[in-house]
Amino acid sequence: MRKLAIATIALCSIVLLLTTPKIQASGFTDIPATYWAYDDIQFLSSYEIINGYDNGKFQPGAVITRKDAAVMMTRALELTEPSTDTESEISFTDMTPSSPGYNEVLISMTNGWFTLTDGAFKPDQPLTRDEMAKALAIAFSYKGKEHSDFTDVSKYDPYYPFIDAIAHYKVTTGYKDNTFRPAEQVTRAQFSAFLSRVFQQPASYEVRSQGQIVGNSPSFGSALHMATEYPQSTIHPASTKYREFSDKIATKDRTNLKSGVLIYNGVNEKNTFTKEFFDHYTNYKTPDGQMKDFFNTFIILGLRYNGGWLSEHTNNHADYMDWQSYIDRTFAENGALQQLNASAQSQNKKADVYIAIPYPKREEPILKLNDEVVENNLESRMEMVNWYLSEVSKEWRNHDLDHLNFKGYYWLNETVRVHEDELLLSAVSERIHKDGDFFIYAPHATSTNFRKWRSYGFDAAFLQPNAFRASVENKEERLHRAFLYAQMYGTGITIEINSYSINQAEDGIEAFNLYMDYAKRYGLDEKGMTFYQGINMVERMATYNHPVFRQWHKQLTDTFFAK
Repeated sequence: MRKLAIATIALCSIVLLLTTPKIQASGFTDIPATYWAYDDIQFLSSYEIINGYDNGKFQPGAVITRKDAAVMMTRALELTEPSTDTESEISFTDMTPSSPGYNEVLISMTNGWFTLTDGAFKPDQPLTRDEMAKALAIAFSYKGKEHSDFTDVSKYDPYYPFIDAIAHYKVTTGYKDNTFRPAEQVTRAQFSAFLSRVFQQPASYEVRSQGQIVGNSPSFGSALHMATEYPQSTIHPASTKYREFSDKIATKDRTNLKSGVLIYNGVNEKNTFTKEFFDHYTNYKTPDGQMKDFFNTFIILGLRYNGGWLSEHTNNHADYMDWQSYIDRTFAENGALQQLNASAQSQNKKADVYIAIPYPKREEPILKLNDEVVENNLESRMEMVNWYLSEVSKEWRNHDLDHLNFKGYYWLNETVRVHEDELLLSAVSERIHKDGDFFIYAPHATSTNFRKWRSYGFDAAFLQPNAFRASVENKEERLHRAFLYAQMYGTGITIEINSYSINQAEDGIEAFNLYMDYAKRYGLDEKGMTFYQGINMVERMATYNHPVFRQWHKQLTDTFFAK
């Protein structure tokens, strides 16, 4: 079989036409902007990779046949002749040279993408998910690491290596119940989603050492291996014909947030605040005694209410009353906002503020303040968020917070798991932007639908590497991957550390050193950093008389604030 120099060729030279006229995704009468695969169809159709029908429809639920897949794959790879590397001549019992798509089917078979059944190709039979996995894995040179564990795909299944490969490359994540459903037929919408994920991957991965290019690898894994051999190495995505990647982070940030800190003010997090507490965040003293500006952006968020969690959690039963309690807590005299304002006022400066929006529960009826019980659905959840936004805005106007700039809202949840939440976020962002405010987000390292953050209406996102805990292995891999994604999707990065006690300080040294190191390597000191500090780690760095804490404080200030 001919060895295809395919991964890069495919991504850089695709012309894939499914049907007749050129109709953009936004014009398909059966693909509204709220459709789950809208972004994928929009991406592919914008490059005429996939088109609709003469009647203006896309027909997302129509199945892809094996012949359709063969035709599309050969056109994608610009292959016009069968491979000459096959050991025996291939013929079909159910197709002749005059059959539609015969040449493309023959090319696909000589390259090993599909299998025959008793000599038959079965061109009009629907393509199944396991067959698609095999075709994509072979065509794009994907190889897995046997890490996938779908409950309905045994490692002894002949299709497992291909399914594992496309799972490894994030072409698929399977279904929410951890199944892959290999025998399920592939629809046009599903195929668009798969192709979109393939085409939006970098053509290759460039490795640099201290800014100088030292190599180029076809996969992140091989680039990571190369990076370990060079000091101060960084990994950067190579652009394709269809996607231009930056080699810098936070390029899609519309807020211009340079350095923000997360202040947790929920129940059993930090209950009360003082001006002196915030003084350790608004300014710092250099070794020679100078006072300099510290964090200028404060993200106020509470994870817990009195009885459960305010994030997406099985113990989130929060109703209007619980959200009202959080608002009261935030604006209280000894709450975060008034004491932050006092600190900023004492230094004659202004601090930017974002306030978190709790996650509206999804599984049970919602109790309003007037004791009315309403059904839990998209409309009632949006009504709850609208009420919250109005109340926060009203409270802000009613308090004297002249030394704070209200910038907008922070979405408390760290992932987007269900389609209803996609619709909810789009509506929430529209309301926030109508009020002239920003909307930001900090997805965790394995967040679902992370790449779609801009389509939900967020103005900035700050990806969490989740590499800070002592028990986490492969910290450097996690950091390289996070900074790579930050370049690919235009996000910032969340720097992370726990609230260590003096006795625990040694456990955090390795991770904090790495975070500071990678921040400098990738230019995070220029823009796009938010700081997760547990509950009060910055205060501890500034006040604890311990060499590790003093060193962390110096590293933090030297890396992000010395300029």
